[in-house]
Amino acid sequence: MELKRILARDTRSATEKAMALYGPDVLIISNQRVEGQTELIVALEVAEASPEELMDDEVGRSTVTVQAAAPTRQQVSNTPSSVSSPFSDHLHHLMQSGAKKEAQEEASEAITFNKLTRDASSSEHLLTQGREQVRSQEIVSLVREELAALRQEFRLSQQTASWQMNQYWPAHIQPLVQAMTEASVPTALRALLQEGLREQPSLDSALASIRSQLTHNLERPQEGFPNRGVQVMAGLSGSGKSLMVAKAAQQAALHYGVEYVAVVSYHDMRAGAWAQTQMLCAQLGVECFRAANPETLSLLLNELSPRRLILIDTPGVQMNERLAEISQICPEAGLHAVVPADSSGVTLSRIMLKSNLQWQSLMISKLDESHSPWPLIQFLIAEGAQCVVSAGGSSDRVADGLKSSGLQKLINIAMAQLTPSSEALGDVMVEADLKPATLEPQVKELEAANEPLTHTLGLSRPHWSVEIPQNELHG
Repeated sequence: MELKRILARDTRSATEKAMALYGPDVLIISNQRVEGQTELIVALEVAEASPEELMDDEVGRSTVTVQAAAPTRQQVSNTPSSVSSPFSDHLHHLMQSGAKKEAQEEASEAITFNKLTRDASSSEHLLTQGREQVRSQEIVSLVREELAALRQEFRLSQQTASWQMNQYWPAHIQPLVQAMTEASVPTALRALLQEGLREQPSLDSALASIRSQLTHNLERPQEGFPNRGVQVMAGLSGSGKSLMVAKAAQQAALHYGVEYVAVVSYHDMRAGAWAQTQMLCAQLGVECFRAANPETLSLLLNELSPRRLILIDTPGVQMNERLAEISQICPEAGLHAVVPADSSGVTLSRIMLKSNLQWQSLMISKLDESHSPWPLIQFLIAEGAQCVVSAGGSSDRVADGLKSSGLQKLINIAMAQLTPSSEALGDVMVEADLKPATLEPQVKELEAANEPLTHTLGLSRPHWSVEIPQNELHG
């Protein structure tokens, strides 16, 4: 019995070739595809050799052995000779084909894995690039709105400049007026606060009058931060949302216990955002979770439904889209806007008015870092009771928790900027002493001629109240 190997384009061609070479009684042992061709292994019956033929074969093999044993030995090939062992030759070829096929499969798997890895990294890079592009567009839009607000403020200051120049301020009020100018109080609010200052007999009474006006106009119903249900905190990047979430979680954990409070970070892909949330929650002992899409958030909310308070921290990019997704999943969730104490009027208008969202409350963050609280004060006066301030907080320690509202702290910061320095008071007193007495009649004439400017921009006094048009106060 002898095995023969036949290669052809397909099985039919290989079978026809085998029958043509070895007759119709050829026995097919195997049929498989090798390197794009069909390989047939057929078995042949070989006639019995005569003694003379066997002797000739033996002599031939002896000659080959003597030649192989020459002094210069040659390395024997690993492949068996087809002359002495055709079946071994074929078996060796099959083993080589199998090894080659396995190597090709491994190489194909490696290529597929590398391709998937590249696709994953490429998609992640595209997502990151998309987020950065959206963020850059939001920044450009915010800068344009800020420039438009500056131009409007400049036009308003030009319109009131002539009135300001014609106003005569008593010597003890001049340092306060100068301090209001240096503190960058918005023009409309400054004009309203300065009305009636000339009647004040001293600087202390003038400061007390301004404080009383601010306190009266910022007074609103006290509604603390809710301590039950699903509460969502949103705002621009860097507004202190994560820290306010931690403060609210710490306050609820002291009231209920850490096992009844949970924090969820939703769709915040910024580098280090999740690590910051984990670190803050680890300090409090509160469990935190991460949801990268609405489906995961829905599963988390269903799983955490027994908790008494669930706080959701949101990203600053695409704020409206993220809040719309949360509202669709959990319509009863409360939305709370987090703004720093030194936010500009454009930022406040963008978050509170132009977003068209139903905010449950406003939270003031970074009270200890505020250097310009006047735009926020003007916005709160313009909105009145429609804008509920639920809590405030500083940026130093989480353990301090949330303040009741932070409005009194905001007023204290504003009044500290209006208090003139001792040097300014000394200079004013020296100028008053050097002023000649003959100017007194002229001063009285000026006071009689310059009646208080009447206008409809209504900052209310403690004993009267007038609404403030929003277009005049924050554009």
